[in-house]
Amino acid sequence: MDSIRGSALLQFDRLLAEHGAVQKEFLAPLHIGEEVVGHYGRTLPYLSLVQLFEGSARALSLPRFGLELALRQGSTLVGPLRHLASSAPTVGHALVALIRYMRHYSPALHYRLEHRAGQALLYFDNGQPCADQTPQIIEKSVLGALLLVGELRGTPLRPRAVTLRHGALGDATGYQRYFDCPVLFGQAHNCLVMPADVLLENCIRHDAALHAIVRHYLEAHQTADDSLRTQVERRILMLLPSQRCTLEQVALALELNPRTLQRRLASDGIDFEDYLDGIRRRQAQQMLRKTSLSVGQIAGELGYRRTTSFCRAHLRWFEMTPLEHRRQYGDPVIAGL
Repeated sequence: MDSIRGSALLQFDRLLAEHGAVQKEFLAPLHIGEEVVGHYGRTLPYLSLVQLFEGSARALSLPRFGLELALRQGSTLVGPLRHLASSAPTVGHALVALIRYMRHYSPALHYRLEHRAGQALLYFDNGQPCADQTPQIIEKSVLGALLLVGELRGTPLRPRAVTLRHGALGDATGYQRYFDCPVLFGQAHNCLVMPADVLLENCIRHDAALHAIVRHYLEAHQTADDSLRTQVERRILMLLPSQRCTLEQVALALELNPRTLQRRLASDGIDFEDYLDGIRRRQAQQMLRKTSLSVGQIAGELGYRRTTSFCRAHLRWFEMTPLEHRRQYGDPVIAGL
């Protein structure tokens, strides 16, 4: 199961206290120990963090809980990743390095940087099968990235726009306070849109020697979880909703030649198309049984341009329709039984 550093919960206790709540009462039901909170050296399951944030937002009647926590935290990057980013020569170099080594903070977090038409697009996803139903941590992560860019360049950044896949939480006009730019909801991606020249700006704490040392440290501390199979699966989960999940796109994300990736997978007995099909099957099963997403939404999450294409694949996998699957195996409340 994917994990995340305890530093993701920095200032969590203070935010709860401001609203008259006690931290222990929120942690205990999810079996999260108080010693984890704010501690970079300890981890907790990423899914537990998602549940904690969503539950806290409901309990406190604070629809923008994630954004409020991000404001109090600034950047939750501490330890090696913070030194990696701040010591980079430019903002662009810092973001590329962080994307490459983000697994050391949490394997569940996926950022992607693109240049397009004079803009820099920083995309975020968390690889969850129903990512648009985890808005608190998504909003926190996007705002955290914005605050980090401001720290790197030494002055706050006003982005051109922010796009979010989910709907507005509460009054949509309230988002201006956090992002200071237009925020668009129900979009195809979670994305921070910045002027391209921001990436060329110098990091105010650039230190070439320190940057090289931290990179060497992070390379030396890769874990067994960094297998090629695992890396490919994470890229697939990230790319599926964009309907651009091909061998070529996964290879690009891994900085590999497509033929090299295909050859390395084959040496492990993996055919890319079969592997992709298996991941889609597993994700479909989980979403039909554990979420309230419509069949059309699930088809989109799995990268199908047409719902009918997903239904044909589902019939091949399970010998039943998606609705029959949900009625037979889904949560009784979700299935409407």
